Amino acid sequence: MADRAPKQILFLAPDLLGEALSLQLSSEYSNIDVCLKQSKLTRHPSLVIWSIENLEVANTTIIELKRLKEKWKPAPILILLPAKFDLNTSEVLNFECEGILQDPDIDLLKETITTLFLGGRIVRLNEAEKDFKNRSKPLHYFGNSLLTNSLESINKELFRLELLSKNKPTNFLLLQLINGKRREIKSARKLLIWLWDPMYRKIRLNDENIRKNNNKTYATSITIPEKSSKAVWQEISNRIKEAIDLGTNNNSSDIFATQALDKQKKQLLFHSLLEQLDKVINDLKNKDLTNFNYIDEWILLEYEIRKQSVRDIAGNYTRLLLNGDHVTISDQLFNLIDLKDVDEELPPSSMMLDSLILDKPLLVDGNLLPSDDPRALIKLEILIMNWIIRTAEIISTDLISACSEWPELRNYFLKSDLISTRELERLRNQLNSQRRWQYLIERPIQLYESKRQLLRFKSGNIDILLLNESRDYDLRNLGWWQKQVTLLIEARDAISPQLQHLVKYIGNLMVLVLTNILGRAIGLVGKGIAQGMGRTISR
Repeated sequence: MADRAPKQILFLAPDLLGEALSLQLSSEYSNIDVCLKQSKLTRHPSLVIWSIENLEVANTTIIELKRLKEKWKPAPILILLPAKFDLNTSEVLNFECEGILQDPDIDLLKETITTLFLGGRIVRLNEAEKDFKNRSKPLHYFGNSLLTNSLESINKELFRLELLSKNKPTNFLLLQLINGKRREIKSARKLLIWLWDPMYRKIRLNDENIRKNNNKTYATSITIPEKSSKAVWQEISNRIKEAIDLGTNNNSSDIFATQALDKQKKQLLFHSLLEQLDKVINDLKNKDLTNFNYIDEWILLEYEIRKQSVRDIAGNYTRLLLNGDHVTISDQLFNLIDLKDVDEELPPSSMMLDSLILDKPLLVDGNLLPSDDPRALIKLEILIMNWIIRTAEIISTDLISACSEWPELRNYFLKSDLISTRELERLRNQLNSQRRWQYLIERPIQLYESKRQLLRFKSGNIDILLLNESRDYDLRNLGWWQKQVTLLIEARDAISPQLQHLVKYIGNLMVLVLTNILGRAIGLVGKGIAQGMGRTISR
């Protein structure tokens, strides 16, 4: 640990788990004292670890967490969760504590303790193993109960000996015998835990070898070394880099202009946009923005980010043929493209930049949260991903238009199947048709439903996420045709209940006619025929 001052950790866990981890941590760090009971504390704890065996109701856990925070403030709280529980990730993140680990190993636990001591945050949540309990129970059930009983007996005996020693018997020989007995029992307890600890860690803490064999990964992995917007941005930047490296395939029904780019060019474009954004954010953070509106400057900076990203993927000195002459791509390209298109579905830039530049809280599900809160970090990450993907779409659309005018450019930027003029023009027509449909039909509907479409990198793909957001201002500024679409939707909503009542009324009327009128008439006719046939037969 970086801090050499003695620290005490209050570990709220079952006896067996607490004893095993207490011995492990105490042997690793000489300046850490792990207390399994509040009565063992000699001062205010530096960290509170709470191991939850069964997690079913989120509200109960949140209430208990608030009590722990009030009681042990300002000590950070670390929650250890089982491998399997019924809550989703968003519910767990509402716990609002400094550390959340699901089914951790001992190395991750030590790393987390170090980070929390330095004032950071860590979240590790993964997909629970459905057969975890069924797999582990037969192996350790008998040993678990046996060792628990043994440790309880040892603890009772140690408690009795401590009471005897506190009374300070006058017989010196008796005092030495009590102290010797205590040392023997403590040694026996350490030996018992040491013998059983490998099996325990293998089952409950995911031994490193088993973890490698199972390729255990965390679906939500957040590490913030310190509570500052700079550390938050660094974590977001690293997470987005990893997401881009994982893959940028299209996982939606829409067509993306970036699909036309060569795979390496597409990856380079995404990385370049992230790198340029990183430089802009760091430059703005170093400025005195007390009496300065950075949003006005952001409009110019955003255009420069696009230009620099084009230079990065085009190369500063690469030359190609144009009308029989060799020209530098980057210089000639800016004569063919505009890069000033505006994507109306991009959220206001202040939504993602205020928290990172001005350290302002972010509104998440009706709550104002600091940027270092995992929920705020995840939303900021999605907003930045959306900005990167939509900006890449604007650049890619202009590049496709440039390739249409400059055929030699196609081999350099586009996929091999788009070198054909027919295929390239077909893609351009599809993109234009999609844009018109989204602008005239889909966007008005989304505005009326108060939804915003965000694009993000997820599991090697580009995915679409719809968020609920008040968009009345955008709705009022729609054009004439788009307002007619919203009026049609409103009319449908207004007429739909009346049509349902009308259909229901007509249906009831048809049932009445078929059963009470036609049914009885048919019955009378049938009865008359049957009576007539009976008389004929009797004659």
